[in-house]
Amino acid sequence: MIGLIRKILFRKGIREQLAQQKRNRQVHTIESARTIGLLFDATSENARKESLEFAKALEKQGKKVHKLGFFNAKQMPDISEFDGFSLKETTFTGQPKSDKADQFTREKFDLLLTLNPDELPALAWVALQSQAAFKIGFATENPNDYDLQLETPEGKGVRYFTEQLAVYLGKIVLT
Repeated sequence: MIGLIRKILFRKGIREQLAQQKRNRQVHTIESARTIGLLFDATSENARKESLEFAKALEKQGKKVHKLGFFNAKQMPDISEFDGFSLKETTFTGQPKSDKADQFTREKFDLLLTLNPDELPALAWVALQSQAAFKIGFATENPNDYDLQLETPEGKGVRYFTEQLAVYLGKIVLT
């Protein structure tokens, strides 16, 4: 019952934020983006590893990548590879109250990539608040502010999503 109330309040908060939001949208591909925000679920070691491998591949292409991971647990392990926040740093409805999350949302990225296959509210909220020019994430039933959503089969994970991302962004022709 409490989980349902949280979900309803979270969706209401997202709809209110979407109604107020004004951002400059601009289509970007991996090649055209200079700054990329990478928002990911860092709870599982496998998803964290795949996300960081993708970030390193982007950095090798000369992109400036800002990483923010979310740990869906009360305690966060000591990891210095990226900024992160935990479940302890969220409100009752799942909205982050972390300085690192606030700082991430204030950055104006060319491209925001949200690797959130489990639809964690904290990551969805940070993605919504971001002022990125072009936002991409997993397909979701929840209200969101993504410019492009990619639907992936159940259980395929981050690596499959990033492979599909490369395919679809490779088809975009910028004029």
